[in-house]
Amino acid sequence: MAPAKPITHGREVRPVASKGMAVAGVDLCAGSIHVVIGHGDGGRLRVTGRGDAPLGDGVVTAGLVADRRAVADGLRAAFAVAERSQRAEHVAMALDGDDVRTYQIQTTFARDDLRHPVAAGEELRARREAAADAVRQAAAATEEDPALRGVATARLDEDVAGLALDGRALASLVGHRGRLVEVWTDVTIAPLVVTGAATAALEAVRRRGRVVSGAYALGRLLASSGVSDAGVVRVTADTTSVAVLREGRVVATRVFALGRAALLARADRLAVDADVWAECVIASLRGVDGPLPGRWLFAGIPDGMLALPAALAAAVGAVRGDGVETAPLVPAVAVRVFSDVGLRPEDLVAAGAAALGAEIYGS
Repeated sequence: MAPAKPITHGREVRPVASKGMAVAGVDLCAGSIHVVIGHGDGGRLRVTGRGDAPLGDGVVTAGLVADRRAVADGLRAAFAVAERSQRAEHVAMALDGDDVRTYQIQTTFARDDLRHPVAAGEELRARREAAADAVRQAAAATEEDPALRGVATARLDEDVAGLALDGRALASLVGHRGRLVEVWTDVTIAPLVVTGAATAALEAVRRRGRVVSGAYALGRLLASSGVSDAGVVRVTADTTSVAVLREGRVVATRVFALGRAALLARADRLAVDADVWAECVIASLRGVDGPLPGRWLFAGIPDGMLALPAALAAAVGAVRGDGVETAPLVPAVAVRVFSDVGLRPEDLVAAGAAALGAEIYGS
């Protein structure tokens, strides 16, 4: 491979979570805050605390913090409960909004030296060059996105999501022989007004950290836990987020502004609205390579709204031409997490954010 070019970052370098560092994952959405405290332990996230706080109407709307003081009060309350046994040294806050984008980019290199296996330095150069290439492609895609054109944005992350050598998926390339190196890099970009408001809320409680995509954090946690060829749908008070998982990676994330509040406001028409909602999910995934998944996991859907998964199963089944499996998302599915305090389905986005902050995926 050609020598790696220096990589320059357009944002402040974030703190790096070392092995064992306590990390807070924060799920900030309309109506509530969920905090999970954990640290890396043998390639898994060990959760040692969790806390919650309610938020009033309009405090957070589609990922945008509208009332910093109210969010700061909620963060203090949630942290006070979650940190009873351990204080977090780093924070990863998960947000979902219409204009938060995660780009999945593949970079391929041809090795010059086929006589020797891949060395650690060679893999590191491949990761760095792939990150630089992915950042360039994501920036170009952002400029072409009509919703983001002319909008100031911030790059949140560039995470290595997968490695392969001659088509063989590997956790590490070191010690293996082959010609073609493939690196999958996920780059998340969000409007600066969204990330700035969230960061300001953290600073108000004297915390510093990073902002991540909630849909990506949840999808990455499940993909690394062995969930493959599946769709993950999470419905909050004001949004629906979707992650598509394939071959151990997140291949697409989407968010649109239709959530429980709007649907429950027309409870007498839920069956009809569920069909419209299902079509919105499918429409949001147009352009994603490959067929729609035949398995879907759901979070944030109460018993009174089971018309939603039923409608999506029918709509996806009509597109695929076969049956579709649906199931509620339960913590036991996320095997990359184990907890000393017990996890609930509503904690999984925060746990996914903490896992990214603790760098348990080795990226």
